[in-house]
Amino acid sequence: MVIYKDKLIAVYKKAPGEDSEKLDLPDEIRGYNALTRLDKPVVGLLLLSAPGQGGKVKDILSSKEYMAVVTGAFESPTGNMTDLLFHDRRNNKTYPVKRMRNGVKEATLDYEVMSYNEEMDLSLVRIKLGTGRTHQIRVQFASRKHPLYGDGKYGSRYKGLPALCCNHLEFIHPIKNSPMAFDIQPEGEPWSLFNL
Repeated sequence: MVIYKDKLIAVYKKAPGEDSEKLDLPDEIRGYNALTRLDKPVVGLLLLSAPGQGGKVKDILSSKEYMAVVTGAFESPTGNMTDLLFHDRRNNKTYPVKRMRNGVKEATLDYEVMSYNEEMDLSLVRIKLGTGRTHQIRVQFASRKHPLYGDGKYGSRYKGLPALCCNHLEFIHPIKNSPMAFDIQPEGEPWSLFNL
């Protein structure tokens, strides 16, 4: 779904299962290229550049936030996660490791617990990335015994797709030089277990 479009940029809501690198875009933005990416099973907002405009809009993103539903309660309502992560391309899985070596990258994020569903033992969290590593959010929460709802790849007991949504994008328009912000609300279960 196209959220916004002009001659330079577009904001597109990616469906779960769509590949950020091979989007089947609607005619009105066909040929636009993704400037941001999301894991294939993840839903959310993508920033795209019009054909031939990539150089003009390269570094305009100022903020990207996510919402996730994760297992368990948190001791603190806010926190930071910093890890060294290694992505195994052959198995398409990311692992936390203890020391820096070839292929290992530092990953950081900040989170805020927005709500807790005691009956289901699930927390709704808002996430702001410091880095954008492959499967970063999924593995950082799972490694702390808070796997994302539906993320069987990283230990969730719930079936389905990872409950992760890129729900907020902010950027500076490359021509108007004005800040722009876009938000969406994730829908369906497990999001419906919380008052969004």
